[in-house]
Amino acid sequence: MTEEAKESAVKLYESCVFDQLLGETLRPGGLKLTARLAEVAGISSNYVVLDIACGKGTTAFFLAREYGCHVIGIDLSDKMISTCRSRAKEEAVTGRVSFLLGDGENLPFRDSSFDVVISECSFSLLPNKEIAARDIGRVLKSGGKLVMTDIILKGEVSKELRSQISFACCLAGARRAEEYINLFERVGFQSPYMEDYSHELRKLTFQLAITFGSVDNFLGRLSGGPCQRKGAGDSAPSILSYQEFLRLGRPGYALVAMTKI
Repeated sequence: MTEEAKESAVKLYESCVFDQLLGETLRPGGLKLTARLAEVAGISSNYVVLDIACGKGTTAFFLAREYGCHVIGIDLSDKMISTCRSRAKEEAVTGRVSFLLGDGENLPFRDSSFDVVISECSFSLLPNKEIAARDIGRVLKSGGKLVMTDIILKGEVSKELRSQISFACCLAGARRAEEYINLFERVGFQSPYMEDYSHELRKLTFQLAITFGSVDNFLGRLSGGPCQRKGAGDSAPSILSYQEFLRLGRPGYALVAMTKI
C-alpha cells in the first residue's frame, strides 16, 4: 500500500490534469501563501530550508530569491527533480538552491541539518505520517520550525470510505488539524500555531468548475487516470466515493506551524 500510494502520487503530480489546473505552484494559495509561510517561519538569509515534495521548485526559487536563504528541495519524481535542475540554471539564485531525489519518510540528511522544514500540500500524501514526523524532527535543529500548508478535514470520515479513494489525491490522507498537531507533539514539537485558509480551497474548487466544466468532471478525470485504484475497472463508484468524502469530511486548508523542542 505504501509504495503504491507514493507511486500514484508521483503519477498524479506529473500529470497534465494538475498542470492544466495549477500551473507552476501545484497547490492552493500560490506564492502569496508561501510568503506568509516564510513570515511565520521567520526565514532569513542565514537559514537552511528543506522543502519536502518540492515539485517544480517554484517555492525553493522564490524563497532563495526573496529571502536569500539556502533551500534544498526533495521530491520522489525524477521528472520534477530534472525540471528543477534545468530551471536552476536559468534562475538568479546560483549556489542557493539544490535538488535531490528523496522520500519525505526517509530524509537523506544528517541530524539537525535545517533551520526550517516546509511542506506545502504534501504531508497529507505521506502514507506513514508518524515516521515522516519523526524524521522531520530528526533533521531540524533544536528550536527549528516545521511550517506546513495542507488539506485539513473539518468532519469525520470512516476508514472504509478512505480506502475507497486513492491516497494520491490528498483527500484520503488528510486529517483534522488537531490530529496533525497531536502527532507532532508526540514526536517532540511544541507551540502549535494555525491559520485557516479554507477560502483558498474554495477558490480552487471554483477554478475546477471553470476549467473542467464541473467538479464532478474533474473527479472523473482523476478517478479514471492517475488516481484510479489498482484493479478498479469502472470509475463511477470512485466518483461517488469522492463526492461522499467531500460531503462528510468537509475539507478545508490551513497553515500549521510547530517548533522542535
